[in-house]
Amino acid sequence: MAFKWLIGNGDFLDLAHHAWQDVSDDGDTLQRIEISQHRDHSFDLAPLEKLNPEDGLMFVAIDERFGNFKRMELMQAAMLQGFKLTSCIHPSASIARDVALSPNVYIGANSVVGHGCRIDFNTVIHAGVNIGPRTRLQSSCWIDAGVQIGQSVEIGANSIVRMGASVANGVRIGKFCDLGWPRRYSEDIKNKTVFDLRYDEPIHVYEP
Repeated sequence: MAFKWLIGNGDFLDLAHHAWQDVSDDGDTLQRIEISQHRDHSFDLAPLEKLNPEDGLMFVAIDERFGNFKRMELMQAAMLQGFKLTSCIHPSASIARDVALSPNVYIGANSVVGHGCRIDFNTVIHAGVNIGPRTRLQSSCWIDAGVQIGQSVEIGANSIVRMGASVANGVRIGKFCDLGWPRRYSEDIKNKTVFDLRYDEPIHVYEP
C-alpha cells in the first residue's frame, strides 16, 4: 500500500484534495494533512514527524498569499525531512506528451497544455486554463481559472496571472509580477510589475 500525503492549509488544500481523489490509484491511500501556522507564520511540522518518507509521495497545497513563498517554504521543509514530492494532474486535463513537468505542479480540470511546454516546480494552474505550445512557466507561478496563455510565452518565477487575463503569443513576463487586470497583455512586462484593480496605472516595485 502506497500513501499519498496532501499537506498544507486554506482553500487550495480543499480544492487539491478533491482533485487528488480523482487522481489516486485504487492501491493508494490518500491522506489530507492540515499544517497549521504559528502567529509568526512559521509552520507546525509535528504532523510530518509521524510519517515515514519511504511510505509514499507528498504534494504541498497552499494558496498564492505571500507571493507563493509559503508553499515553497513548506516544500523545502518536507524535502529536508526526506519526503519525495509529486504533482497533481486532474484526469480531465489535456497535457501534450512532450511537456516537461517538475515536482509539486498542479493542473486543474479541463486545462490544456500544448506541446513543448515547460512547467517548473511549485506552479499552480487552475481549471480551464489554456496554454499554447512552447510556453514556459517558471517556478512558483499561480495561474487562475480560465486564463488564456498564448504560444512561446515565458512567465517569470513567483508571478500571478489572475482570472480574466490573457497573454498574447511571444510575450515575456518578468519575475514577481501580478497580472490582476482582466485584459489581454500583449507587451513584455518587467520584473515586479503589479496590475492592481484599485489603480489605473501599473505599479513598478523597485529594489531599494
